[in-house]
Amino acid sequence: MEYREIAPADLPELVKIFAETFNSGPWFEKWTEKTAEKRLSHYLSNESCVGIVAEDGSKIVGMLIGEEEQYYDGIVCAIKEFCVKNSLRGRGIGSAMVREFERREMARGVRSISFYTTEEDEHFYAKNGYTKSDGMIIMGKEM
Repeated sequence: MEYREIAPADLPELVKIFAETFNSGPWFEKWTEKTAEKRLSHYLSNESCVGIVAEDGSKIVGMLIGEEEQYYDGIVCAIKEFCVKNSLRGRGIGSAMVREFERREMARGVRSISFYTTEEDEHFYAKNGYTKSDGMIIMGKEM
């Protein structure tokens, strides 16, 4: 498996992988190519966002996008989007991508990485060394 920074030319393939992944379980969302492209384009055009793809030969098999932010005590990164092709999930590709992303972010001086996830995915992040944030909860309001 090879890893590299996301390039603008990757967008069409990333859109397909993103929609296929999140329209499947455990999420069962309703992404179209248009809405997925709009979301991913937003991140890829944002100078504070960083991303990598995993390639098997010349085929993209996964992506991870994070957004770096200045905090009072250093730079933090929030993972915004992360997925591996459905047919390849469960083979360690995601864990390897997380480790590669962490390595790159540490080299950039990032002091922590955080993200929102579902309860179904909590075990994946826990096995990769992540813990729940003390005192933090997610709140929302439907509009």
